[in-house]
Amino acid sequence: MEGFEFACPTKIICGAHALDKLPGELADRGVAHPLVMTDAGLMKLGIAAKLTDVLDAAGVAYEVFDQVPPDSSMDVVNDVARLFAARGCDGFVAIGGGSVIDTTKGAAASLACEGVDFATLQGSEILQHDLPPFIAVPTTAGTGSEVTLVAVVADTQKHAKLSFASYKLVPHVAILDPALTSSLPPKLTATTGMDALTHAIEAYTSIQKNPVSDAFAVKAIELIAANLPRACAEGGDVDARANLALASLMAGAAFSNAMVGIVHAIGHSLGGLCHIPHGQAMMMLLPHCVRFNLHHGVHAGTYGELLGHLSPKRAAELGPNATPAERDLAFCDELFALNAFYHDTYGVPLALSKLGVERDLLEAVAKQARYDGAALYNETEITVENALDILNATY
Repeated sequence: MEGFEFACPTKIICGAHALDKLPGELADRGVAHPLVMTDAGLMKLGIAAKLTDVLDAAGVAYEVFDQVPPDSSMDVVNDVARLFAARGCDGFVAIGGGSVIDTTKGAAASLACEGVDFATLQGSEILQHDLPPFIAVPTTAGTGSEVTLVAVVADTQKHAKLSFASYKLVPHVAILDPALTSSLPPKLTATTGMDALTHAIEAYTSIQKNPVSDAFAVKAIELIAANLPRACAEGGDVDARANLALASLMAGAAFSNAMVGIVHAIGHSLGGLCHIPHGQAMMMLLPHCVRFNLHHGVHAGTYGELLGHLSPKRAAELGPNATPAERDLAFCDELFALNAFYHDTYGVPLALSKLGVERDLLEAVAKQARYDGAALYNETEITVENALDILNATY
């Protein structure tokens, strides 16, 4: 066995009524006046109020920033850092999806470096100072940002998504409460669930994978396969929601250590240049990228190892004598079938053309994807031509 490292320093609190533990976690970290980070949609839906009600009942004073955009931006990160200092806050509570949590990571990192512009910290392990106390409360089961060392923030001037990676960025506590995800509509449940599935699959096939990340990834795939259809069909299914939240976290922990690959390289560019939501991009690209890798002889046999975890029924139909190549192809077919199911049942779009993307933009997306950091962890090099072929297939 080759040497490896695995880190998941976040304290995880998961299950029904997990949110009730928030005041105690703040007190344990000496936080008396947190800044609650969220977005306008969660405020309107009353989901953020579920958290602030807990703080009110415990007598915790707090401030609220509820203007996080769907794609976090450098400008917002710097605005939040200034607000935190001006209001005398001493910790963060982020309730929302990946954009809210990533915005909080950025602002906390800026404050840890005495207010330095977050843009100057781009790259890997540049951040050297500890963040203020930071509790993440995800409201989607997709990004896994509550346990990852990565923050993705948009540079609106350059129309690019910038990646920051440091173990200093990992939240100190993650609270997973199914009550916060039960109101997600089926379409968003599907795309965020497929986002988490992409994290797990790319972590399992990354050149930096290790036995611990593999274990997290495999369990995440099993949980998503068993619970995503249930959560879409019955949004109030507490067990399905809790299992999806846990799967998202486990997939996040897996890729935070093993990293991701070609799906994310292209997906980041689609987000930055075409403003495609991240989960939507992951869902559309995943089967096409798996097919690309298999066509180029990459991960031969490895994808097939995941077939039984994704679709026990399909694995049983193939039987024990199926060749690794047959299992690989069946795995890829299952991904296309999953997308077709969520498209046919809930109207999830599967083509870039349906999302208003102009074909003329695809070459620019491909060029940017070529140099995305995630491309480094794919076993084969991603050329502009390769990325363009995949984008055209997704168009």
